[in-house]
Parts: sequence; structure tokens; C-alpha cells
Amino acid sequence: MEASKNHLYFLFALGLLCSGFLMLMSLPKSWEASVQQNEDGSYSLSKARQEAIDQKKERILQQEVYMLVAAENGIYFCKHCVNQNFFLYKGEVYKYGTTGNGKNGRGYSESWQMQNKLVFVHLGFGDESTVKIKQAELLGVYPLLPENMSRPNKGDFKSKPHWHRLVLPPGNTKLD
Repeated sequence: MEASKNHLYFLFALGLLCSGFLMLMSLPKSWEASVQQNEDGSYSLSKARQEAIDQKKERILQQEVYMLVAAENGIYFCKHCVNQNFFLYKGEVYKYGTTGNGKNGRGYSESWQMQNKLVFVHLGFGDESTVKIKQAELLGVYPLLPENMSRPNKGDFKSKPHWHRLVLPPGNTKLD
């Protein structure tokens, strides 16, 4: 389980590094690189700058909301649990999330899913605000999901350190 946790941290760090690099590369290096002078003497954005703007707009408009679910009964890493482990039955929600990069761009390749015993489930597409609202709704009602309600309360004699009702899925730490 420790190797899986380290793998998650590595993927997260790699994602941050790549995002930072892409952001740095998308910044104009100079005013001259961002604009071009037209034949009539006026200025307009360079082709590269306009393409960067269009790509950014497209990413904002084409987001995806997804969930990761347990592929089998077992213990899963829980970011907000005291012992950082939580038992899930096959098909129970591990995480709700959003991405503009698809499951592979998000780091959820088939091999990653198999290694972490999780399955990526597409829930819908939309613009950034639409998918963020859907994610917040899903996370908001998680405490009332039948799978969560079937678990005992934390103080109940049937509860265990790795099996009780949660406020959020094991893979989420907040409402976004």
C-alpha cells in the first residue's frame, strides 16, 4: 500500500511539474513574439499567440466530470482517514473529479487503474463551470449515498478504523 501511496504522490508531482512547464511555455517571451505587424501598419496577435488563446478557451469549454470506483473489495488509500486506509466494496466511489485532459492525461491510464484497483467512469462533459458544479453536487450528497449510509457511524460498536460513514469519498479531501 505504501508503494501505491508513493506512486500517487509521484504522479501528482509530475502533473504539477508538467502543468507549470506548459504554463511557462505558453507565456509570451516578448511583445514581438505575441504580435505581428500587418501590411497596413496595424498590429494583430501572432498566429502562435492566437492558437494558444484558442486552445485555452477549448480546454475551458471541454471539461469532463468523472468518478473512480473500486474494482474489487479491498483496502484503499484514504487521504482524510486517520489511519489512511479505508475498505471499499467493488463498485463503491473512491473519488469524484474533473479534468480537461481525459483519463490518460489526468494520469489514470489502464495500467494505473489496474495497479490501484480502480476504474475510471465518465459521468459527463461540459464547460468548466458546469462540470465543477456537478462535481460539487456529487461530493455534497456523498454522505447520503446508500453505500455510505450502509456503513456504521464512526462511534458505533460495528464500526472499524477503516470502515464507517464518511463525509467525502476516500480519494477526495474537499468539495473540489
